[in-house]
Amino acid sequence: MTYSTRSHSNWGDLDALGRHHISTLPRYWVTRLYVALSTVTTIVVIWSEPEALTHRLISQSGSPGWWLVGLLAVIALIGVVDVVVNDLLPEHIRLDCAKRYRHLIYAALSMGLVCMCFVFVAGSGGWFRPLLTPFLTDAAFAALIAFLDLFQRHRGRS
Repeated sequence: MTYSTRSHSNWGDLDALGRHHISTLPRYWVTRLYVALSTVTTIVVIWSEPEALTHRLISQSGSPGWWLVGLLAVIALIGVVDVVVNDLLPEHIRLDCAKRYRHLIYAALSMGLVCMCFVFVAGSGGWFRPLLTPFLTDAAFAALIAFLDLFQRHRGRS
């Protein structure tokens, strides 16, 4: 019995069993969507709620903090578009550049979230805040997504 290592489905290698490698790239679309949407939601709160602690801390940082928020919004929206187009829409609709550079999207998202934590800590006198927990959690998941994506790409070439 032979097993195919490639599938014509968006859902990975559905026919791979046993010791054969199963591609992880399409299977983590829910995690990718969660991290990107969580970041977008956080940024919407920062922009739209002037009384929110995150808004006040970004305002204290001045223009560089708002540039970081804007850049992070663009990266997170690219992540959402990547998941919707490359994983949820039919196969004939593709955004190849987003899929090819997916690892960079999520690495940048992870770094942006960690930079946001630095802005929060630096703007508040340099002490740890429980506010950092969701940002660091999302940053860790974004870094994991980037690692898994890159690892699976190189593993498929050997």
